[in-house]
Amino acid sequence: MRFARLAVVIGMAMALAVPAPTATAQLEPTPIIVVDVQQIMREAAAVVAIQEQIDVYRQAYQEEFGRVEEDLRAAEAQLAEDREHLPQDEFIQRRREFERTVVDLQRQAQQRRSALDSALNDGMTEVRAALIEVITEIAREQGARMVLDRSNVVIVDSVLDFSDEALARLNQRLSTIAIVVPE
Repeated sequence: MRFARLAVVIGMAMALAVPAPTATAQLEPTPIIVVDVQQIMREAAAVVAIQEQIDVYRQAYQEEFGRVEEDLRAAEAQLAEDREHLPQDEFIQRRREFERTVVDLQRQAQQRRSALDSALNDGMTEVRAALIEVITEIAREQGARMVLDRSNVVIVDSVLDFSDEALARLNQRLSTIAIVVPE
């Protein structure tokens, strides 16, 4: 009996605590905007500028190492030619010096590739940070409480897609970035 009364009291308390749904009660839609981050990161003026600068460095490095490679081939050919005329111990010493030179040059090439990758990553990080600021501004202006990346959305009304606006603002704010590649 006590449990029956207790159950009735708890049931009534719960019924009073939870408002009954009414025909006029509607959930407000959550304002959402969509931005194609991948597209923006491909087309942004600053990203294009970064790629152009990296390409210039890469080409210069390739030309430099191409010349060095030619010199190494010539040195290796000379070493092979001198093998017949040199005492065995002197040939071995020259061969080791040649191999050390090759290893040092390979290390330099790897360091330059790493420096280029680091400079590229630094530049892209700066662009992403600026893009996040732009998207945040647009979201505030639109009263959006949620921003979705276009890659996570199957279908979207073009009214909700702010990719072009974000790209235009990003290009206005950050049209280029100077890449610094440490030597």
